[in-house]
Amino acid sequence: MIDNSTTLSVIDGESLLALDVDPPKFIVAKLIPAGLHLLAGSPKIGKSWLTLWLCHQVSVGAKVWEFDTQKCGALYISLEDTQNRLNLRLSRIAEHGSKDTKFATSAGNLTGNLIIQLESHMKAYPDTGLIVIDTFQRIRDIESESTYANDYREIIKIKALADKFNIAILLVHHLRKAPDSDPINMVSGSTGLSGAVDSIYVLEKEKRVENTATLYVTGRDIEDMQILLEFEREPPVWKFLGYGDKKEQKEEPIITALHAFLAERADFTGTASELFAALRESEIIADSSGITANNIKRKITDNLLTLEKSHSILVSFERTKAARLISMVRVTDDSASTGVPSSPELSPDEKDDSGAAEGVSEKHLSPVTDEQEFEENQESE
Repeated sequence: MIDNSTTLSVIDGESLLALDVDPPKFIVAKLIPAGLHLLAGSPKIGKSWLTLWLCHQVSVGAKVWEFDTQKCGALYISLEDTQNRLNLRLSRIAEHGSKDTKFATSAGNLTGNLIIQLESHMKAYPDTGLIVIDTFQRIRDIESESTYANDYREIIKIKALADKFNIAILLVHHLRKAPDSDPINMVSGSTGLSGAVDSIYVLEKEKRVENTATLYVTGRDIEDMQILLEFEREPPVWKFLGYGDKKEQKEEPIITALHAFLAERADFTGTASELFAALRESEIIADSSGITANNIKRKITDNLLTLEKSHSILVSFERTKAARLISMVRVTDDSASTGVPSSPELSPDEKDDSGAAEGVSEKHLSPVTDEQEFEENQESE
């Protein structure tokens, strides 16, 4: 909406920081916040299997790999499949379907009535927290050119809907054929798409015939990461293997500093200024580290996942009437047995029941082989 007023509505920095702002809402903790997101990958790499499983996990409140989910309703709009195919796929993923997952195999487009349809769905099913549109290309105006202006104009319509209802909308998309050292740059279309969305996930293999892939993750409210996955045949889901190799990446100074700091003590609770002062007093950080009293909390927030997964450092934030506190604890085998929580409580949106631990199975065929076999069986029928 264009502001036609003659003066700007402004707020000063002191008043801005005094606002009581809610933390981002997460559908999948630390991985998928509320907002608009793109999942891109090559054709037949297994994006549909991944998003179908994702909708099911969210609707039953089960974990997505190592990440807790916020149990909520899910809508899966599969515009390249029939109900028969969805039936067969879901039956291989889950023994029982969830009533909280809704499916549609047809919808309007962005120049038609899609937004009206989605708003009507939200009114009918207000518990919906995740909408997957597979694929984004099917809801676009086929006559418009893929320019920055057109791409941005289309994508912002869906983003406005996600922001209005505070939900996550995931658009399944393709990669362009030209390779790039940065997988995010391979998303098909102009930068109008990648610039307007809140997060981008790129599923990529080194070789087409492999059944392992890397999910590259980047976004405004999440930490950049690489998740290593392997495609299982039965059930046909992407299994979590680990995180990308961090050895070639220079570790952030804040991670090194907190690892050394908590090696000397069991835990810490205090303000950002008190933490900064303690680190300086211990001579753990220097001026060259780039860490200051003003940015230390942001640097910690940006690296929460690495601190937890790679260094077993759990961080939580608490706002009292007197101050904003940072609490940290280094989890060891001994502390785990004495009741130390296994994950930080970052916000009420990240608190939820988790599903059973994922099983581990042997190596299986790739989703390419699996989908080709499925399509051949369909043709033979």
